[in-house]
Amino acid sequence: MTVRCSLGHENPDGSLFCDECGEPLASGAPVAAPAAAQDAGSQVCPSCGATSPAGELFCSNCGSPLGSAAPTPAVAAGAPDFTPAPAAAPVATAAPALTARLIVEADNQEFDLSGKDIIVIGREDAVSNIYPDVDLTPHGGEEGGVSRLHARIFVENGQYMLEDENSTNFTFLNRQKLAGKSPAVLHDDDEIKLGRVLLRFKEA
Repeated sequence: MTVRCSLGHENPDGSLFCDECGEPLASGAPVAAPAAAQDAGSQVCPSCGATSPAGELFCSNCGSPLGSAAPTPAVAAGAPDFTPAPAAAPVATAAPALTARLIVEADNQEFDLSGKDIIVIGREDAVSNIYPDVDLTPHGGEEGGVSRLHARIFVENGQYMLEDENSTNFTFLNRQKLAGKSPAVLHDDDEIKLGRVLLRFKEA
């Protein structure tokens, strides 16, 4: 027994939809097809023995492949497409903060340079509104020839640098005179001399 859709396509008895056009099939009594038509225009499923119209690729009863046609992998309806998530960008980690001290050799006074990018060294002068980060006035700065804005220490590329600010009595690094505005790299235990005031640079 077969069921025909409104276009005349034959479908196996019990089919809910037409295998050819997808039309919903009426629930009424199936229409009998001539025996000759069944033999010439149908095929038998090798798995369950159900009859399907000729040309169908899959059995409408059990879904097995019919005839010699290679089965086509079925895609599950509504299956979500899986797209790999992009790799997370590496999290930038902050460089460790530099730590250093400046020690006055004459009286062992220490100045903490940690956490500062620029440290101005000189002598305080309220009249000129000059307030250096490292004030050497109480440590022999005036008698020792320290200028009000004598030198500066700053951080560049993760290193401490020393630069003379065109001082009157010059800046010396490990007894080498620095040219004005020409930075030099500082290392642990370096000797800094501003005029006649001697300092020691210590890291950590």
